Amino acid sequence: MPSSTHALWYAAYTKSRAEKAVAREFEKQHIHYYLPLYKTIRQWSDRKKKVELPLIRSYIFVRITLKEYLKVLETTGVVKIVCFSGKPVPIPEWQIDNLKLLLGAGVPFTTGMCKYRPGEEVVVDKGQLSGLRGTIVKVKGKHKLVISISALSYNVTVEINPAFVEGV
Repeated sequence: MPSSTHALWYAAYTKSRAEKAVAREFEKQHIHYYLPLYKTIRQWSDRKKKVELPLIRSYIFVRITLKEYLKVLETTGVVKIVCFSGKPVPIPEWQIDNLKLLLGAGVPFTTGMCKYRPGEEVVVDKGQLSGLRGTIVKVKGKHKLVISISALSYNVTVEINPAFVEGV
């Protein structure tokens, strides 16, 4: 259960395509949340349009105390808070900070479910992503920095020059 006095980050699972509606509801209820969005261009048969989409579909992050736990669960569009063995799983603050840093940097990235074993822990010490922490994974001969949100088994992957990272 969330702490009764100290707010921690948790992942709330939402109904399909309800992330933005849930964010509006959290805003009304003054619940501290983070919905990572990215901009992309969508092609329809008659037009192209720039849209903002959730980085991780069906998830929104909430920073809550025990007092706000039930309020989150009762919010329209929220299905559950991610739990393991019946207990909500807190997400480390640095992982939320990594998402904010990555999305704010404007560098190209890809996303996907975890399919790699964790490797060497690193910190980016040069460039736009300086301060970013993650795990190096070698994929098709290229080094990529994988930012893991381990509670969700979800990755955000960014290609980075190996000279820009340092082992932790």
